Amino acid sequence: MIIAHRRQWQFLKKVAELEKVPHALLFYGNDSLGAKSMALDFVKLLNPEIKKETHPDLTVIEPPRKEIPIAQIRDLHSKLALRAYSAPFKSVIIDNAHLLNQEAQSAFLKLLEEPKGKSLFILITQYPEMLLPTILSRVERLRFYSAPETVDLQEKRVKEILQMSHSSLGTRFQYAKELSQEPQNLKEILDIWLRYFRSVLLSDPRQKKIIRILNTLQTINFLLSTTNVNPRLALEILMLEL
Repeated sequence: MIIAHRRQWQFLKKVAELEKVPHALLFYGNDSLGAKSMALDFVKLLNPEIKKETHPDLTVIEPPRKEIPIAQIRDLHSKLALRAYSAPFKSVIIDNAHLLNQEAQSAFLKLLEEPKGKSLFILITQYPEMLLPTILSRVERLRFYSAPETVDLQEKRVKEILQMSHSSLGTRFQYAKELSQEPQNLKEILDIWLRYFRSVLLSDPRQKKIIRILNTLQTINFLLSTTNVNPRLALEILMLEL
């Protein structure tokens, strides 16, 4: 968990201690770096039975491409209808919740209005204004804002990836090797790049190269979280897309 969000973590710990955890939380703001990791830590704090992201009582939803389709929310409906496996309740984390398409948002709203069993929802987004007002009215908001050191880190990592796009393949692969040797920081670095390239794509959705880079980043993020994929190999594939 990064130091910049210590205040948010203290708030979450307090509501857990007081047993006043909201049914649904929205992590939002101009700096959601680390928000997903904090959401996972919070779920683990509430449910010690959950040790990793692949636990059957935890569902993590991320956009497979440039949006979260209704099919993922329909699948969520089915999962929540089942009895919890070992935890006291089921938990759901929706990363980049603003990418829920309109049908998916409407289907998710029904879950908020009529939850199936005991459950906790955590939505993460930089763009809460893209969510339905009826969703926003049913969540407890927790703002994530940039600390100076966090902003400097983001700018540094974005500058690096832009430099790599104009470098030789050998330089890119050397950079991938160096990054793979600091796995504790790799997830945060990938999150920074995802946020940057998504902002670029929002300015012009027709940029095919940016779409390919985003798809590769999302795939790497997923594989690093759920498999034993070789980080260096995954990063080298990304370097080929630049």
